[in-house]
Parts: sequence; structure tokens; C-alpha cells
Amino acid sequence: MQTATQTDYAREIAKIVATMPVERAAQVYDFVRFLKASPAPIPVPISEGDDAWLNDSPEQIAAEDAAWDAVYKRGPDKLHAMAEAAHKEYDAGKTTPLFNERGELDL
Repeated sequence: MQTATQTDYAREIAKIVATMPVERAAQVYDFVRFLKASPAPIPVPISEGDDAWLNDSPEQIAAEDAAWDAVYKRGPDKLHAMAEAAHKEYDAGKTTPLFNERGELDL
């Protein structure tokens, strides 16, 4: 999706999540909330097809690894704390369902 809009991504993600068990969909929801709270966006390469990453050059792979390492180094304790807080929130029943009773995305 080289020229995709935010709406295009939301639509495609909703299609994928709709096929998942609710527990996995909740993980996607938690991950999106984590990304939204992150101080800087994680660079994501835009490519053709799901397996395009298999053709990445060693330089592209090294750059992606470096980006993930930088995110982790900015605050591993913060990431662990956020994950723990998300689990506690979920376990306490304080999370908001992503889908309505018909299995449709409920934003």
C-alpha cells in the first residue's frame, strides 16, 4: 500500500482483526494504544505484498534493527511498565471492547 491513506490502513487492519479471536484482537488494540503513546513514530518500510521484506537488503534490515533498538533503548523500563499496566487494565476489565456484539469494529 504505497500511497495508502490512514483510512485505507484502518480499513485493512479492521478486515484482518475481524478474522481474529477476540483475545488476539485485544492485543492488536493494546499495541495500537502503545504506538499512539510512543514519543516518536517507528519507521515502517512501505513495500509491495506481505513477503516483500524477504527481499530487503542487509542495509535495510540493519536500519530497521537499529530503529527498534533505539526505541527499546529510549526506555526499556517504560516499555515494561506500559505492558504491565495494559495487562492490569485488561485483567481488571477496564478496557474498551474493539468490536460490537455483531463483530463489527466499534470506534
